[in-house]
Amino acid sequence: MRDKKCSEDTPVPAAIPEHCRKNFHMLLRAADCGDLAVLSAVRRLDEKQVALLVAIQRNGDGTFDLVPFAEMIDVDPFELYHDPTV
Repeated sequence: MRDKKCSEDTPVPAAIPEHCRKNFHMLLRAADCGDLAVLSAVRRLDEKQVALLVAIQRNGDGTFDLVPFAEMIDVDPFELYHDPTV
């Protein structure tokens, strides 16, 4: 039986895919090392300027790559998503 806050039409979130779990743990490691950043980028789909959450991948030769993990949303997340806790 579903919670009263949740209507019968509210979708039930699926299990988190394994690749998402791996990416999350990679983000935790990057955060622990201080290798996370937010940077400005242009989304190819619509040429909109967005902020990205990136991990800094340090290479053995002193160079680094920026690995995008998430786009920061610029709206109220409580209006954008169903409450995942119900």
